[in-house]
Amino acid sequence: MKKKKNSFNFSSTQLKELVAPGSNYLDFYNYINHFVEENKVLISIILPLYNEEETINSILESLPVHNSIEIIVVDDNSTDNSLKKIKEFRKTKNFRIISHKRNIGYGGAILSGLQFAKGEIIVTMDSDGQHDPDDIFSLIKPILDREVDYTIGSRYLGNYYYKLPISTRFGEVLTEKLIQILFGIKIKNNQNGFRAYKREIIEKFNKKLFIDYAFCTEQILQAKLYGYRIRECPIKVYEREFGSSKVILPKITLNIFSCLLIYSMKRIIMLMHRNRRKII
Repeated sequence: MKKKKNSFNFSSTQLKELVAPGSNYLDFYNYINHFVEENKVLISIILPLYNEEETINSILESLPVHNSIEIIVVDDNSTDNSLKKIKEFRKTKNFRIISHKRNIGYGGAILSGLQFAKGEIIVTMDSDGQHDPDDIFSLIKPILDREVDYTIGSRYLGNYYYKLPISTRFGEVLTEKLIQILFGIKIKNNQNGFRAYKREIIEKFNKKLFIDYAFCTEQILQAKLYGYRIRECPIKVYEREFGSSKVILPKITLNIFSCLLIYSMKRIIMLMHRNRRKII
């Protein structure tokens, strides 16, 4: 599919209005109503937050509102007014706030949210305004339909509305090929934080080695090692309007390759143990 570029100089906000005008989640609500149980949370949406004071309230405003959906915002010790803004916004919308006393990283924020999540399905998405909450439906449907256990949003299967840095694409292609060779699964947009997975997988993620952005790669490898079914799903990704990416390229590159090396060794050890059991 040919990717759309923002050639008309629309802002990300204007693009979202053009792509999904008047979205009210009606189809989404009608669908999840088939799975809702009384007094139970079906979906937990976790938003890791670090210095996104310009975008976080608009994201919270645009999230679905349903009795079976909970929203958890994890502030990773922001140094701007992010925490103040969400505390003020909570007067008009119901969601939980978790506040870190020190910055522990992207993966650490996700793990903090998981400790409090009650949903049968966990959804994580970024708080910088690049992800569209409308795409939550695309991520959770294959799981509720029992087709897969874990979904990852992909701009390459969907659309992205900005110029992608060559270094980003090169890094993803290299990671994609290594994951495919070492673990037998192809994930093109392997660093995307917009994901959904069954609650039962959470315990595997608690056995963490990386709590920064390499956490995204580690999640994929952990799920694959334990036999969970993974699928990429099309999503829309917009250009960041405010602030800048928190990713430190040399650090994430080193951590991702360390992660791949460690988990490839884990896979070899697991295969050796299985072969021994067969022999015995």
